[in-house]
Amino acid sequence: MKRILIIAATMLASLSLSLVQAAKPVADVNGLKEKMQSSAAKISSIKSDFTLVKYVSVMSSTMKSSGKFYYKKEDKVKLEFLMPFKQNLVMNGNKLMMDSNGKPMVMDASTNPMMGELKKVISACMSGNIANMGSNYKMEYFVEGSDYLIVITPQSADIKKFAERVDLYLDSSDFTVLKMRMTEALKPNQAKNDYSEYVFTDKQKNVSIDDSVFSIK
Repeated sequence: MKRILIIAATMLASLSLSLVQAAKPVADVNGLKEKMQSSAAKISSIKSDFTLVKYVSVMSSTMKSSGKFYYKKEDKVKLEFLMPFKQNLVMNGNKLMMDSNGKPMVMDASTNPMMGELKKVISACMSGNIANMGSNYKMEYFVEGSDYLIVITPQSADIKKFAERVDLYLDSSDFTVLKMRMTEALKPNQAKNDYSEYVFTDKQKNVSIDDSVFSIK
């Protein structure tokens, strides 16, 4: 269980403060929310490529990986890592599975409030459907260039132990996710936070994705 919490938490990273300061606050937040909800209602599935850059402060270095991303309404998400090694992260309903080297580890989020919240954040951010994040998260909306930046800050003390904040970039044309950078909580003796950055490319919307893609054994 601890391993899955760490794996899930490593998906949480952020942009530097200077980047957020360069962005401009959204003037009509309610209008933006309505557009986001309308767009999300029209999307039943997403398939795309992704790249991940993970910064580990104790090593002062980054690790890179890439693979395929799948999303299917309402709550099915899969990250299929293909390079430099193969592994899968699957979220389906209340279940979360990490499969590395053919050794699956499954967690039932419905019996673990902490895992349930982490799953909610990951699933909502990767799909771009953040309308139901709830009062446990502070949401700030910005415009940066031609895209939107949403800064998500956990308010729950339990979640803050793992995730400090999430910065989510949305394509202004369809409100799908372009980039997600998430920050982990600062650990003892760390000078800098660990973070991860996901970049999504070659997105295909409303394509047929078989439910077997999200199978959890």
